[in-house]
Amino acid sequence: MTDSLTAEMSSNHCLLTIGELVVDWIATTKGASWSKPDTFLRSPGGNAANVATAYARLGGQSRLVAKVGSDIHGRYLLETLGDSGIDTRFIFETSRYPTAQCYVLTGEDEENIFFNWPKPNACHQLTVKELSPDMFEGAFALHATGISLTVEPRSHFVIAAMRRARELGLLISFDAGFPYGECELARKLTREAMSLSHMIKVNLPELIYWLGRSKHEVPPADLAKSPTKPGHLDILLSYSRDLMNQTGAHVVLCTLGAHGSIVVTDQKEKYYEPLRVKSLAGVGAGDAYVAAVLYQLSDHYQKLLALPDGPRRHSVLLPAKMQAQAQKAPADTTVRPADILELDWDQVAVFANATGALATRTVSASAGLPNCAEVAELLNKR
Repeated sequence: MTDSLTAEMSSNHCLLTIGELVVDWIATTKGASWSKPDTFLRSPGGNAANVATAYARLGGQSRLVAKVGSDIHGRYLLETLGDSGIDTRFIFETSRYPTAQCYVLTGEDEENIFFNWPKPNACHQLTVKELSPDMFEGAFALHATGISLTVEPRSHFVIAAMRRARELGLLISFDAGFPYGECELARKLTREAMSLSHMIKVNLPELIYWLGRSKHEVPPADLAKSPTKPGHLDILLSYSRDLMNQTGAHVVLCTLGAHGSIVVTDQKEKYYEPLRVKSLAGVGAGDAYVAAVLYQLSDHYQKLLALPDGPRRHSVLLPAKMQAQAQKAPADTTVRPADILELDWDQVAVFANATGALATRTVSASAGLPNCAEVAELLNKR
């Protein structure tokens, strides 16, 4: 990371992502049995890394906070992410634990199977004492995931970082993806993370899981099989709004895989149709989707700051150095967190759907991530 790039990141409003960073080994042939695939593609992976990479590919500045081992896999990740333009200053190294790796198989039914190894690993070892003010410098938003809350001590680091980011006025984005068999502490921390978040992203099974309902108008399996069937979509829209109301978030994003996505805000709830591309894999599409939403929000944020009243009315998004100024604003300009939603969500959702679709062009979770020109080209073909 050069001094000039570091200075540029500090002066811009970058996206801060924290948590998962692994080496993905993705089987290049289908087969749910470990005895079948014998060729694997190496790729940087992990939810936090995928979002940071997708955001950078679109043209934004991203910073990743994670931990790797002092080994060949850790060096590979640092070099590859650095080459992608990601700020890696807060990717810590440890000689006590190896770099995390994830083996990915895809069955004939297109469902992915993940095997994480070894346990424990360096990725799990982020500690609260490693939290520093410099991590938040120049950031407009923090993004974290439920996966990062399933292992200690990293889970407590992530929650501490989210609390601090909230205090500093950053936008909090959270992907509520979660291995359902995890312990009660992990579920409790994930619910706290959702309560700290302005924007929550879920897929359909996660949406149903976090609502915690024992009875449904339609069996969850039927909803998953045909989410856009007449009547099913109305149920999913209402479920998304229920999750927003339960958590106190201002936006809920529900991705439906190849069926599109749902956006629910205080002002609207709407389904957005998918954009079709030739897909080779489903790994990383959700991360690309949420990165695209955050990229659009960043652009909106910077436009707001250019307005005469921007720093006062929209201080929910401001870095710490501007908070004092915002707090001196007259009573009639009280900051409303929902001010972040004053943008064209139709445009945001369609852009995100296109980005997520293009991410599936390759087997790798990162190689297929598009730039803005590629997204625009796909949108122009609609």
